[in-house]
Amino acid sequence: MSIALLLAACQTPQTLRPAQLVDNIVAADSTLQANRGQDQASNTTTLSEYEAVLLALKQNPAFKSQLSELDMANADVQQANQIANPSLFYAFSAANKPYRYAIDFPIEAIFLRPIRVKQMQAQAQSTQYQLMQSGFTLIRDTRLAYAQAVIANEKRDRLKQALQLNQTIAELTHTREQLGDISAQETLLSQNEALLAARDLQAADIDVQLAHTQLMHMLGWMEGEKTLSLSTQLLPACSAVDIAQLKATALSSRPDILAAKANMAAAKAKQQLNAYNWLGTAVVADATSGQTNGHVLAPAIRTTLPVFNQNQGQRQRADAEFEKAQHDAEAIKMKASLEINTAHLKYQRDCQEWQQLHSQLQPNAQQTIEYAERAYHDGDIAYLTVLESSKRYLSLQLREAQLKADLVSSWSDLMRSTSHAQPRP
Repeated sequence: MSIALLLAACQTPQTLRPAQLVDNIVAADSTLQANRGQDQASNTTTLSEYEAVLLALKQNPAFKSQLSELDMANADVQQANQIANPSLFYAFSAANKPYRYAIDFPIEAIFLRPIRVKQMQAQAQSTQYQLMQSGFTLIRDTRLAYAQAVIANEKRDRLKQALQLNQTIAELTHTREQLGDISAQETLLSQNEALLAARDLQAADIDVQLAHTQLMHMLGWMEGEKTLSLSTQLLPACSAVDIAQLKATALSSRPDILAAKANMAAAKAKQQLNAYNWLGTAVVADATSGQTNGHVLAPAIRTTLPVFNQNQGQRQRADAEFEKAQHDAEAIKMKASLEINTAHLKYQRDCQEWQQLHSQLQPNAQQTIEYAERAYHDGDIAYLTVLESSKRYLSLQLREAQLKADLVSSWSDLMRSTSHAQPRP
């Protein structure tokens, strides 16, 4: 009983609450930390990317549901830490039969409790790291949804300009047809292009609604509850990335890799537990009425005799689970390596195209427009040629908007794939 009271007084294992886990996710994301000061200093009513990510981490229903798993894991740790209650047997006295009572305390609770706590703590750590990885995935998805909403508006604006330009070209070609300069076929082609531009603009209007709806649901808002005003400052700078350093750090401390290691520790503890938990040993304080006083207390012991089995099935299963945890850890590490390499290559590709667009294609297109305008003022070409040059430049602007979305996507994937957390001791 003294041993039981001593164990009951042991300190409760420390656990991490869901709100603390969210704070750890925010603190571990370097991009969020870089944008924290700038966005918090802003007093505008515009919803920044940083604020959108924080709202998603706190309000997204699916992620809040996942965070409940942490409370359940913490409850399992508390359950493993509890001491088994002693049992009392008491027999009332009868004629020619002395009364008897006995107090049983399972002694395996003293030896197996630390192993159970170790197993549940490892499983709780695995849950924490898995939720951290889910949090980083939510950050990536929120950034993508935010970028899609911003870029959908930008595309719509470009398509409005394209529609106006195509309508102007269609009017000019119609006038030239009436003057006999061109055939009716060219007029029909320009009119068809104007109709296609109008159709693209209608689709862009729906894309804007769709992107805003997806972002609102990502933030935990129902459709129609909010009108979003978004910041256009979302493009990451194309800078040199030390992928070797990022990869080395991620492969040693990425949350899903740490979760796999914690699963291995839990499986190892389960192996140790199944080697002994078949024992049913208990110390007994047994008392009956005696000759000198009303009762005589005597020690006793009750245990299971391993005659027919020694828990071979559970031990074999624990060995298989440990082997599976090892294979899972190796597979997760290889998957992480693939994700990092793929995200980095896509980021390099998008950065190269972005730089080419701004350093070569757009300047050349602008210079072409300048040449066409100069030639038009000199009377060498028709104004329709100037409009055609502007149309090609507008196509590059539409490509720029799409490339911006691709760049945000590849950057977000790279940040998510190289995310890392400090392993707990």
